[in-house]
Amino acid sequence: MTQGKREFEDWLCHAHQAKRVALLAHVSPDGDTLGSTLALRLAFLALGKQVNVICDGDVPDNLKYLPGSETVLRPENVNGADYDTAIAVDVSDRSLLGKSEAVFDAAGFRMVIDHHATNPAYGQANFIRGGESACCLLAYEAILGLGVEMTKDMGTCLLTGMSTDTGHFQYPATSPATLIAAGELLKLGVDISAMTRRLYRTQPMNRVRLTRIAYNKLRFMFDGQVGVIDFDKHDFEESGCTFGQADGLVNKALEVEGVRMAVLASERDDGIKMSLRAVEPDTVNDIAVIFGGGGHAQAAGCTIHVPLHEALDQVLAAMKDKLDKTPRPEGRV
Repeated sequence: MTQGKREFEDWLCHAHQAKRVALLAHVSPDGDTLGSTLALRLAFLALGKQVNVICDGDVPDNLKYLPGSETVLRPENVNGADYDTAIAVDVSDRSLLGKSEAVFDAAGFRMVIDHHATNPAYGQANFIRGGESACCLLAYEAILGLGVEMTKDMGTCLLTGMSTDTGHFQYPATSPATLIAAGELLKLGVDISAMTRRLYRTQPMNRVRLTRIAYNKLRFMFDGQVGVIDFDKHDFEESGCTFGQADGLVNKALEVEGVRMAVLASERDDGIKMSLRAVEPDTVNDIAVIFGGGGHAQAAGCTIHVPLHEALDQVLAAMKDKLDKTPRPEGRV
């Protein structure tokens, strides 16, 4: 879903009226949901409002440099009725709030800011631009729309999300507006070198071990068109990684020449998480929707509540069905 100027102005009006704000990130938090919520937190503080960032998940180690990351609260430690306004940030479906959904429902007024095309506009005020490169770009526009002066700390948060959700400005959704906004944030003194080192060039040893396991398990299906990695709970125990540290490893399968789609299946306590990726023009969000998930055209996900290999077989069958109906794009080897 994509909305226009009237909806944006309505969103800003309600944001101005809010006094006690809960900013809600999605489960398995990434740079975009945390960057957006933490930047908006600073903006609401500048407007003199009471505000908390709430997330059903821990801040990943490589994102703990974000200003305010130490203030993120768990939903079980707050009372949603304490907030007159709750804003779901970068959350395409309310179920992805996890335990924070109770906070969202208990708040006096519910709002959404998001860039996923599959978002059904489940708030009472919605600022949604489906297909935009990152929610952080919408948060950037919202902060300016609120009349708040942009700061270096806000810029660090926002540039982080723009970077992580575009593959550091490589993905097709990267727009001129994204690069213009990134340039404006750099003018504030954001240290992009330090940021990219934390995000992309520094890994703890346990994630190196999990990456090794990923390469050992990497296999290819359907004439090399699909790359597959699967982690069971033993793999996480052996590597010493949390479930969240598997995020991004699906791209290792997508990097191989000739691969059109990739899937990473992770056995977790709450089900089998599927991370799906595709090379343009192929898409995977439609496959994720089959299993109750969603996301972007080339980056989507879902959770399936059956044993690991049964879940993987179901997703691979859906991928094969789609590949059988879609010829290999011209020029693709």
